[in-house]
Amino acid sequence: MFKWLGKQFFYGRLYLWGKERLSGLLLTIILLILVFYIHSEYLNYIEFKTQNDANYIGLSFIVKNTLILSIVFGYIYFYRKINQTKVSIKETKENIIKENNTDDKERVKSLNQFLEDDEIDR
Repeated sequence: MFKWLGKQFFYGRLYLWGKERLSGLLLTIILLILVFYIHSEYLNYIEFKTQNDANYIGLSFIVKNTLILSIVFGYIYFYRKINQTKVSIKETKENIIKENNTDDKERVKSLNQFLEDDEIDR
């Protein structure tokens, strides 16, 4: 029983620690996998190029890896922009809430405050 509770506590703490860092950890893992993948593809390209000198198939390796890199960098760019937008929206909501709280004190109860006495008496 205590062993099971200890495991659950450990997993819960690990989850709470990793929840904030999950996006950064996943990005790091994806980039590491990408580095190993590109390296293996480069080795395959070199091996293929030494066997076949006159073919243009080697160009397909370059095009494919360029497309993969552009997709990954595009994803990273939009991921960061979305996070910046989320932070901006959160700050805007907080500012609106603060302004609503302060506006109650500054609101006018009647437009008569803006009129002169002779205009009120008409």
